[in-house]
Amino acid sequence: MYEETKNWNAVPERSITWDQAVSILMRHNVGVQEVEDQIRQAERDSLSVYTEMVPGLSYYGYITRSLSTLTDAVNSEEMNHSVNVTFGMPALTQVPYRVYSAKVRTISALKAKEGKCREAVSRLYKMVREREVEMKLRELEQKAPEELKNQDNAGLSQKKDQDEQYWRDIARQLGRSDARWNILPESMPHIVWSEYQSRLDRLSELVACQYAMRLEQARMAQYSVALNYLPTINTSIYSPSLFSSSGGIYQGAFLDMDDTRLNLSISYTVDTKLYNWYNYKQSKDRYEREKLKLVDEMIDHRTRIQKLRASMNEYYNWRSFMLKQINYLNAKNVSTAEEYINRAKSVYSMRRELLEQEKKAIESEAAVILEYGMPNEAARS
Repeated sequence: MYEETKNWNAVPERSITWDQAVSILMRHNVGVQEVEDQIRQAERDSLSVYTEMVPGLSYYGYITRSLSTLTDAVNSEEMNHSVNVTFGMPALTQVPYRVYSAKVRTISALKAKEGKCREAVSRLYKMVREREVEMKLRELEQKAPEELKNQDNAGLSQKKDQDEQYWRDIARQLGRSDARWNILPESMPHIVWSEYQSRLDRLSELVACQYAMRLEQARMAQYSVALNYLPTINTSIYSPSLFSSSGGIYQGAFLDMDDTRLNLSISYTVDTKLYNWYNYKQSKDRYEREKLKLVDEMIDHRTRIQKLRASMNEYYNWRSFMLKQINYLNAKNVSTAEEYINRAKSVYSMRRELLEQEKKAIESEAAVILEYGMPNEAARS
């Protein structure tokens, strides 16, 4: 495998749209695949509550003979085999809890996948947007006044390293290393800050559901211990062999209902050593601690959202002011070559500062996407 691996500069470049990139990410991203495994496991656990009641079918066969006749041919009288069927029921007192607990785990796994997908999309958005701004900076640098251009060869080498790292990061995020993926920036949904502002005062539906699932799982752990105080009721159905052949003595089917037995057992253990009591107290304390942790996380979450709002409002106000200044300078008449050169330098510096600050603001954009989803998702919710 190592010998077949291509050098990164030999991998072909391929241009794709944002929607195509997201589709590839959902199919091949390692993190997304891992949470999909968790969903499948949770769904199997949910089915196991019911599959335990499916009758079991087994075959059993053996040969018995004396040592003195080991070299002789085997005859039918020495062969014994049977087919058995068994029925079982889980403890009746545990069934409602197991069904509900399995559904909670399944929902939790589904929300974990939704969160992982949103995290992966947010990271991909950040990479593509930063690349977009970086390319705009390079284009602007090419149009800069001669005395402001960067002629440093080390800078060119650094840009080449940045390009290679970008291709590698995108491929790793998509889960596909068979191409240098060029995601077209013009195909990406645009963040409209005013559409997100109205949602910042409340938790996103995904985050609220994740908090609720954590709390519910802690509560169910408490109930699982409390169930030990209930009597255990077990049921099973036993039937003789469905078919039996006993060395020529008898062979045939056993289908007589009189030989089929329904077993019902009830047991109850008194917690004289207080093991269940201590476990219940510990699970209850863990549940209370989980509630305190969630409250503390919600306070931190609200603080981060408030800082995000203030930061983005400040950025957009500053950006609006800078664009007005640039428009003003471009519309202003100049009478001398010196004034023209000074204006060109000022406009260049302001445009560069705009792009530098936009690059920093991408971090906040990615945080908003992580919280509320991409613009089309945020609009639907």
